[in-house]
Amino acid sequence: MLLHIIRKEFHENLLNVRFLAACGVSLLLMISSIAVLTRSNEEQVVDYQNRVRQQDEFIDRFGHINRLGWMSSTKRGPSHLQSLVLGVDEEAHQDNFISNPVPALITRLDFVTTVTIIMSLVAILFSYNAISGEREGGLLRQILGTGVSRRVLLIGKFLGGLVSLLVPFTISVLAGMLFLALSPSIQLQPTDFSVFAMLLLASWFYVAAFYGIGILFSSRSHTSGQAILKSLFAWVVLVLVIPNAGPFLAAEFYPIPSATKLAQEQYLITDRERDAILVQRRYAMIESSFSDLKDVLELPQNRIQERLKSDPALNERFKLYAKGWDEIIAVTNREQQAKYAKLEEVFQRRSDVQEDIAGVITSASPLSSFVFIATDLTETGLEADRHWGRELGEYNRSLGTYADAQYKKAMERDPAFDSNDYLDLRARPRFQYHPAGLLERVVPDLPQWGVLIAFNLIFFAAASVSFQRYDVR
Repeated sequence: MLLHIIRKEFHENLLNVRFLAACGVSLLLMISSIAVLTRSNEEQVVDYQNRVRQQDEFIDRFGHINRLGWMSSTKRGPSHLQSLVLGVDEEAHQDNFISNPVPALITRLDFVTTVTIIMSLVAILFSYNAISGEREGGLLRQILGTGVSRRVLLIGKFLGGLVSLLVPFTISVLAGMLFLALSPSIQLQPTDFSVFAMLLLASWFYVAAFYGIGILFSSRSHTSGQAILKSLFAWVVLVLVIPNAGPFLAAEFYPIPSATKLAQEQYLITDRERDAILVQRRYAMIESSFSDLKDVLELPQNRIQERLKSDPALNERFKLYAKGWDEIIAVTNREQQAKYAKLEEVFQRRSDVQEDIAGVITSASPLSSFVFIATDLTETGLEADRHWGRELGEYNRSLGTYADAQYKKAMERDPAFDSNDYLDLRARPRFQYHPAGLLERVVPDLPQWGVLIAFNLIFFAAASVSFQRYDVR
């Protein structure tokens, strides 16, 4: 009997204009969004490569160890799966060679938007009259009069209607992914196909949750008009209100300093304040230990080198000065970096707490869980940012080690060599990003998968309880 009900529900939806509309809308949105984002991704990749090349040329030509940090500052490159999921979009707050303000003003459509907004609405349109509509037509009483239990009927309607919705959606997703796989500008990896499968599975759970909402309110309403109004109200709360209110409420409950203020503090501590300290310490060192070099130090760089070559004793004396000056620079840099690191640690700790609070609040909606899963799977979300930051930290340490070694070699060749003099860094290591493995992406989001499944169980259980008490007359 259950299979009969599932087939009946599926066939009815198959012959309904809603099925054709769902096929057309999902296919159109999926293909068009992937096509547009693939083109955008191509431009972002070219832009990123241009920026990296310009940065490399600048360091090759003007590199010196004193400002290597900001010279080698690296921005995260675009993910090849941004053609599917935009995630954390850098384009809205980053200047680049193809700077375009329009995307910052108009939200672009991607897979996540299609699923969370469009398909959730379509799910409600498929399910809002599943119970109340048949009651209005008198068919519900006849079906129950044949001896079918209410629980079996509800399960059959839920499964049959959901399958009829997921069939056109799955076809459109597979078509979109085929388009992506055939795109010459996108080089898919074997892991990406596992990502596609898990992304599709998460989409099914998300759409099923909203299909359950429609079933729930259909079994709590005497008319289809009442059912769709209640379902749409729940949609607004779950899709629009909670996800947008979560970060705002978290900021109100647990405020943190602005990132702009932290950047200003970094500039003051590691740049202006550091330079002022270096001037004072250099003056104190010269006055206390190297007053005999005052006249030499006031000469231009080329004249200093000439004096050192012609006077071996002065050359040895200058080596001592240069060694002491380097120690002062190293100590001052460590002190100022440690001072800033404390501020950054406090900021990051408070930021993580605020993020956790926002996550708890927004977990009252299935949308947030789905967004976290989708962006983490495609390496376009917060976890990817953290992974990228860890890899960048490792690279910066290796770059610093290499630059220090080159600087010491330059000092050995020329005692008058200064930290602001040109340093040949053309053989330096280049940053190479290694994406996180599939397991590293999935494990942190297991709670989010649990939340999605829990929403399905809660909505279906609530619909089952409501239908047991439903007046079919």
